[in-house]
Amino acid sequence: MKFAAVTTYAPQHWESHARRCVETFRQHWGGILLEEFKDADLEANSTWLAEFKRRHAHRPTADYRMDAVRFAHKIAAIDLAHESSAADVLIWIDADCVTHAPVDATWLAGLIKDGDFAYLRRTMKYPECGFMMFRRNERGGMFIDAIVQAYRSDALFALPEWHDSFVIDHVRATRERLGMLRCVSLSGQAERTHHPLINGPLGAKLDHLKGPRKVLGRSRPADLKVVRTEAHWAGMRDERRQEIKRRIPPRRRTV
Repeated sequence: MKFAAVTTYAPQHWESHARRCVETFRQHWGGILLEEFKDADLEANSTWLAEFKRRHAHRPTADYRMDAVRFAHKIAAIDLAHESSAADVLIWIDADCVTHAPVDATWLAGLIKDGDFAYLRRTMKYPECGFMMFRRNERGGMFIDAIVQAYRSDALFALPEWHDSFVIDHVRATRERLGMLRCVSLSGQAERTHHPLINGPLGAKLDHLKGPRKVLGRSRPADLKVVRTEAHWAGMRDERRQEIKRRIPPRRRTV
């Protein structure tokens, strides 16, 4: 089984986090191709992104849940990579992800199993879409096309939230319910956590530096809800204990 990956980032984010994503990918992914798109590349090559951004430049951006334009870049990158790739499985990886251990095709095949789409399911809310796997068969291709069509047609604006995770999960749920898509959860026993990437099977190889975690260089001790033994997570339990100790005031001695 052949794998390829895709990510996108704005040029101003190269030093803050994208460099770390790309360099650790090249270090650990054993020759698997990572296709990188910058904003200008997407607008020049996508048949719909530039017009979508122009049409919706007036939309709100302060709340990420309503920031359709920002997250449209991810969908455009997946769309372009799917069209050009010769791989059996296309992997989306956010540009603020870090690979901390070797990744190979055998491990990746064990993640997607016989699914058309593998994703980080969360039981309490929409999925974490920092890492996704799309099988490039008929069902997987039609799934990507349906997501893209939600943007082309502006149908996503009929949904309660307009960010990529909500749109993708809406399309996923519809097609899975109709028997048109076979889905696999990548969250393992961590579906009830806020951060299933690091608490599930993917945490053995990856970290996701969402928000202020980019400055820290890894996720926070409080994010980790399971015991991890990989070198990247060494010392996290001790850091967590120290953090809890600082928050709990010392008990007063009685006489």
